[in-house]
Amino acid sequence: MMRLRSFIPPLGMLLLAAGQAGAQGVLIDKSEIRFISRQMGVNVEGRFRRWKANIVFMPKDLAHSKADMDIELGSIDLASDEAETEVKRASWFNTAKFPVAHFGSTAIREIGGDKYEIAGQLTLKGVTRDAIVPIVLKKDPAGTSVAEGNFTLKRLDFKIGEGPWADPDTVANEVIVRVRVVLPPVG
Repeated sequence: MMRLRSFIPPLGMLLLAAGQAGAQGVLIDKSEIRFISRQMGVNVEGRFRRWKANIVFMPKDLAHSKADMDIELGSIDLASDEAETEVKRASWFNTAKFPVAHFGSTAIREIGGDKYEIAGQLTLKGVTRDAIVPIVLKKDPAGTSVAEGNFTLKRLDFKIGEGPWADPDTVANEVIVRVRVVLPPVG
């Protein structure tokens, strides 16, 4: 039985959360979407190489803030060509039919101490579910804003790993998605 390196999204998607200001560009080369899944009791780590984000973050006007992300599922990096080919197939991501995962925020709220929750909808493999991404926002001395957070995604909710891979004893249902979004200093 081939050892499939679980993929699982996302999602990241939610990287979202942003830095302190209106429509800043995300510094993609300094940002990342990573994940950890478990297969046969062993952690499998990966990331997505290509994604884009449209973030507007105004701490004093969260009602008009937003975080939208598109992740190219075919850009998955599992450090194994065989595993990357497998997770693009129909029983996993089905990238031929669903090449992009999307997260769109519906609300951002402050929960204190530079911590926020980004509520939204995650669409993956044609399935849309509500998602909440908690993030912590930090600023470095150069004025760069860094939003970091993680959330747990249940892969079976999105029909990821169908057929023999649907057994959570083989590939765990829970996938930890870690996001790090870096925004340039505001002007």
